[in-house]
Amino acid sequence: MLRKAFEFQSMFLLLLIFISSLQSSNAYPLSTKSRWIIDDSTSERVKLVCGNWAGHLQPMIPEGLDRRPLKELVGELVQKKFNCVRLTYAIYMWTRHGHDIVNETFSDLDAPEAVDGIAKYNPFVLKMTHIEAFDAVVNELAAQNVKVLLDNHVSEPKWCCNDDDGNGFFYDRHFDPQEWIHGLTLAAKHFNGHHHVVAMSLRNELHGPRQNLKDWYKYMSQAALSIHKANPNVLVVISGLIYDTELQFLRNKPLNIDIGKKMVYETHLYSFSGIGTLKLRDIWTKQPLNRICANTVRGLDQRAGFLTIGENAVPLIISEFGFDQTGSSVEDNRFLTCLQTYLVGRDLDWGLWAFHGSYYVREDKVQLDESFGVLDATWHNLRYPNFTDKFQLLQRMNQDPTSKLPKAYIMYHPLTGKCAQVNEKNELEIGSCGENKNRWIYDGSQILWNGTKKCLTASGEDLPVSVSDDCKSKNSSWKPVSLSRLHLATSHDQNGKQLCLHKDSNSSVVVTSKCICINDDSLCLDDPQSQWFQLVATNV
Repeated sequence: MLRKAFEFQSMFLLLLIFISSLQSSNAYPLSTKSRWIIDDSTSERVKLVCGNWAGHLQPMIPEGLDRRPLKELVGELVQKKFNCVRLTYAIYMWTRHGHDIVNETFSDLDAPEAVDGIAKYNPFVLKMTHIEAFDAVVNELAAQNVKVLLDNHVSEPKWCCNDDDGNGFFYDRHFDPQEWIHGLTLAAKHFNGHHHVVAMSLRNELHGPRQNLKDWYKYMSQAALSIHKANPNVLVVISGLIYDTELQFLRNKPLNIDIGKKMVYETHLYSFSGIGTLKLRDIWTKQPLNRICANTVRGLDQRAGFLTIGENAVPLIISEFGFDQTGSSVEDNRFLTCLQTYLVGRDLDWGLWAFHGSYYVREDKVQLDESFGVLDATWHNLRYPNFTDKFQLLQRMNQDPTSKLPKAYIMYHPLTGKCAQVNEKNELEIGSCGENKNRWIYDGSQILWNGTKKCLTASGEDLPVSVSDDCKSKNSSWKPVSLSRLHLATSHDQNGKQLCLHKDSNSSVVVTSKCICINDDSLCLDDPQSQWFQLVATNV
């Protein structure tokens, strides 16, 4: 009798441990439901917040192992609130160099500084094959509960991308379709059963003069089916044409392949990518910013965003965007603030280029700095001091398709990344986006402080905005204006002028000031970002 009681008690304890382990870690695999990525076991939404971590260059191992212990590198990702890594690799690593030893590869690259660093911080890597080194990184990511999106960046290990690099499109010198599919299949089989490898992308940034739709449909279909057959658990991430900025052709001819609820699309955008007629980085300083931002958002929707809308909606991840994190590029800074409004407004999954702070070898330069890196060249510090504030709302989930909560709004100030809240003086100020009490209800005119009968009210030009009971006056009526729709303006002040919400650079208090460049005037090149406020829908 005592033995049976002990066995029952032991089984019960094991059951509790099992349940506890399920609750303390993310369950996998992931699937899709309309435009959302969901956890199969719970049907709850999972938002992928990824840092790109390069491993596709000539050394064929993830960067940074010469700077800090692997456990610390992954810890930096977690501390910076990324839940996912887009880990890049080259097809030839699987098809031609799978058994090559890391140390032997470095001996051909003339990079003794990198070898010395790896020997100091991660010496076990040097005696590994490239695939074993990848396993070590993936396993540490899994140990710290970081999801992995495996990204086939190139075939030949090298920096990407130029139109003549031989890696751009099917039948280029280094892009044999059958070897490519074979490499994808090897990777899919290798990680089958590895629960933290949740997705595999087909190819990064197709480009070059060979691009054509016939081959795109043929080989992307074959590759997606091959991955799904080899590893039915992973999401299959499909890229478009023209450096992954163009998916518009799917409007007329969808990609009809049977891989279950595992299909996700990806797109990329940088200040220099080009959307429609926008081709040059310096366009962000040479045309009115409200116009450029509006055109960029419209172009994104036309080329890729439409996939997330309608009966046949599918998830879209902006798997690469980035900016010069030294802060020295005005063009990049303006581009980022505009793109933030798109990512937050649609609550998209995304991947920032890049997590890594430097490269072992890039284009024959040893230990080259990555100015777009979250981490600086030491791999210890943030390169962009305002990163935490700037990305706080992007990194949280704001829309949950299973939520029973009513829709409210967060009043977002994308230039700072912060959100509007009410202080002890009943004045509007900019602060953390984490306060759930700072939610708003917008009926097309009044902006009501959620849970109260108070509304947002202007007091006059250059005076603080407050919440008050005077909700019927014209000073409590607000509407989005300008082409960007990012200015919130009162109807008029006493002199008949429109006044817009404005965040002064020297204070956290929000005032109303004369609206900046809200008319589409080609000669108005003043910077309106201090007046950009976005009402972001949330039900979380």
